[in-house]
Amino acid sequence: MNEQRTQAYVNLIEQLLTSADDEELNNILQANQELIDPQFLQVMENYATGLK
Repeated sequence: MNEQRTQAYVNLIEQLLTSADDEELNNILQANQELIDPQFLQVMENYATGLK
């Protein structure tokens, strides 16, 4: 996985964490559908582990 893609995943995760409501959350997800893949889920898991 390249660094640019990983950073895009992290940016998406941070946007999702700071979204104000469900509508904003859905808009963010729709705008970034191309990033939702198995690697995104792995980065999300790693990010969550770092928050503990």
